[in-house]
Amino acid sequence: MDNQFVINQEGNTLTIVLGDQLTTGNAPALMEELNGYKGKGIEKVVFDATKLAYIASSGIRTIIFAKQKLGGNPVIEFVNCAADIRSVFEMTGLQNYISFVSK
Repeated sequence: MDNQFVINQEGNTLTIVLGDQLTTGNAPALMEELNGYKGKGIEKVVFDATKLAYIASSGIRTIIFAKQKLGGNPVIEFVNCAADIRSVFEMTGLQNYISFVSK
């Protein structure tokens, strides 16, 4: 299975372009890749959720990991997040830690 994400770093910002799903099939691989950025001065993590149609609890854990474990308390931004995905974040209380942006 394709990991369905691409990570790009530009300065202190990580941009993660997500595929259509973030599940137990690919979330661990994303978490492992994010682990490589720990302590590297990342100030902002942008998740491009344009294609994202489904997020599992393991995907949500990965978002929490990005917020808590990268160091420096980075800003977490979701770009073009579908309403039903956003409602999942709202049900879990994570909307307080995530900025939602439409581009």
